[in-house]
Amino acid sequence: VAELHRRASAWYEAHGLEIEAFHHATAANDVERAARLIEGGGMPLTFRGAVTLVLNWLASLPAAVLDAKPLLWVTYASAILARGQATGVEEKLQAAEAALQGAELDDETRDLIGRIAATRATLAWGRNQAETIIAQSRRALEYLHPDNLPFRTSTRWKMGSAYQLQGDRAAAAQAFAETIAICEASGNV
Repeated sequence: VAELHRRASAWYEAHGLEIEAFHHATAANDVERAARLIEGGGMPLTFRGAVTLVLNWLASLPAAVLDAKPLLWVTYASAILARGQATGVEEKLQAAEAALQGAELDDETRDLIGRIAATRATLAWGRNQAETIIAQSRRALEYLHPDNLPFRTSTRWKMGSAYQLQGDRAAAAQAFAETIAICEASGNV
């Protein structure tokens, strides 16, 4: 049965149906494929309406599996926020940081550190904590991979919002203009 789910997942993915592919990957207990599918080739599934599906799967995984793939901890935290909740987010981010202890600081690890900071900026945004939003957004932009446009775009937008909260209209306008430029360059209307 697991092999049939793997094959179904591959078929759905080949035909551009990532949510269905993710469903079958999780049914096959194929953590690697499911984690890759969550990323969605640049646009994570959590940004495309699959928050509950992703959250249910992540909640079913043992901590050891999440520790082995710290990106899943960050995805977990982001998915909780995407659902409009904040409880448990910081704990998931701390678990990701703990799992990263001793990891080589390569492009993938740097991007993950950036995602952690971007998620903290989102958490602060929900609380109108402008200074924290700006500090975490700067850290995120320092570490995020240049090709990680979904996170870079949302981080720039949060910075604009934080500057707006502080009454700095010029800085807000610049951050929003940069957000628009990133979106236009990537074809994200």
